[in-house]
Amino acid sequence: MYQIGTMRSNTTFKLFIILIVALLFRLYCIDKPEGLWNDEYVSWYIASKSSFSDFLYRMLQNCHMPFYYFYLKFWMFFFSDTDLSLRLSSVVPSIISIIVMFFNGKELKNNNTGLTAAFLTAISSFSIYFAQEVRLYSLLFLFTSLTVLFFIRIIKYQSKIDFILYFSANAMVCATHTLGIVFSFFNIICLFIYLYKNNNECKDKIKIIISALKYISPFILVLLILLPFLFEIAFSKSLSQFWSNFSYSKILFTFVDYFSPIQTNIVNSPDTFSTYIYSDTQLNYVFILFALIPLIIGCITVVKSLLSENKIINYLFLSSFLFFITISLISLSGKIILITKYTSEIYPVLILILSYGLLEYKNKFIKYGFISLFISINLIYLIISPDAAPRRTRPEGHLAVVQLLNNSRLKYSDNVLLTYYDVDKFERYLPSKNKYRFYSINKFNFNYFMFNNEDYVQTIKQGKNLYKSYFAQFPNPVIMKYSNDYFIRNMKKGEKIGIIFLNTVSFLSNDNIQDILKDEKRYKYTPFIFLVFSTLRNNLLLSFKDDYKIDSITGSGDWTLFVFEKTH
Repeated sequence: MYQIGTMRSNTTFKLFIILIVALLFRLYCIDKPEGLWNDEYVSWYIASKSSFSDFLYRMLQNCHMPFYYFYLKFWMFFFSDTDLSLRLSSVVPSIISIIVMFFNGKELKNNNTGLTAAFLTAISSFSIYFAQEVRLYSLLFLFTSLTVLFFIRIIKYQSKIDFILYFSANAMVCATHTLGIVFSFFNIICLFIYLYKNNNECKDKIKIIISALKYISPFILVLLILLPFLFEIAFSKSLSQFWSNFSYSKILFTFVDYFSPIQTNIVNSPDTFSTYIYSDTQLNYVFILFALIPLIIGCITVVKSLLSENKIINYLFLSSFLFFITISLISLSGKIILITKYTSEIYPVLILILSYGLLEYKNKFIKYGFISLFISINLIYLIISPDAAPRRTRPEGHLAVVQLLNNSRLKYSDNVLLTYYDVDKFERYLPSKNKYRFYSINKFNFNYFMFNNEDYVQTIKQGKNLYKSYFAQFPNPVIMKYSNDYFIRNMKKGEKIGIIFLNTVSFLSNDNIQDILKDEKRYKYTPFIFLVFSTLRNNLLLSFKDDYKIDSITGSGDWTLFVFEKTH
């Protein structure tokens, strides 16, 4: 009979308490008042499509693999698609992952290692954050932790069912996350290397590899099914690097996210690590205490685990290291952004290695000192910090925009100009009738309205070289003409227009832009999208200066609504 060990009643009780703690952290403040932000909105938008052809089409247009959207569609069918229900869909796999992490530690060494791994996962701010996010990463963690479990079991037992489950788990990783294919490739290669190197007889080595390959069919089948998605992603219009640049500091920020309760690289991080250490020329003691100390403990302990010569740990780490280096190189080449969630496949391995290492210290003072300090820092921040993972808001949430509009003095006959996003990103929260008259200059059509360039890919890839002089013009004749042709010339006295800006991409003043243009290095490293939408904001606000008065300026989260009334 196949089983994953046995647990004493005391261990079962401790695991139950850990699960309760984990659930409380994941449910606390889960219903975010700002609503779904863009990435979450995309998840819901794809899964909400009623016809299978439309559902398939939307998945093919996305940059991630399809399984998560099937999972979310299944969840919505049985429960609902309210914001709260959608967020709960990520809580469930997150809780199951904690149980899997227990068995990872148990199979690696013993129950104590399993309980440590489970508890560290339960209080992980990174895990808690994505347990409240309508995205694929909570489900991805579950599948990746399962690959780790069956990797260990294959090495220990080499049973048929472990091989089947191992390759099936890897297949699910690939079907959930595009970069998971890179992870599974290195993970499988490292397993085969281990099986080959750790058998003395040449015949046995070949026999084991052939035996393993017999069970790889689920993995190969899933890859074949995924080929259309891979093809579509490979030839899609990439948007990755136009809102951020690679910097080596992002590597440090990634591991801060993994080991500490402070999440610095969820969406984007500063270009320099010192930005967080120093604040207004003073040391940032909060960051040093709650980020640097757990980071140092984590790194020291991981190194200690690797030096323990546990072959399973070494091979798991090798596969994760190769994956992380590959993703970093891809980011360095400008294909993707190096943010923590894109490398999250390595996180179960890091937690397991950390758990093993913390219990391996021979000196009790060091052992219990490190364990107590690491856990205390994470728990204290989770409990008292207003920026702790459960309390973190979604400042780009799209419900906030609709609330701004509803609370303004705009009438439904008035114009609303959306920047950065089109109206379809807000329709979930808009009333079904009497909508405003919407216009949009967004991240998918700005090339046409701002640069008279119909080639979107060329604009994204060569915009910095093509339009440097464009950014130098203030007032900018193209934007001023757009404002005049669409609004100023056609609006009557007393009519109003509302303009929505996303502050995180349009925060540069004209003086800031002119200073950047004078410095080649700053210009090179300033994301193109910041220049585009900051230029748009500065010129739009200028265009209404003469014929309009400001009716109101209101903000919520990362959004600002300017309302202008035509005076003559």
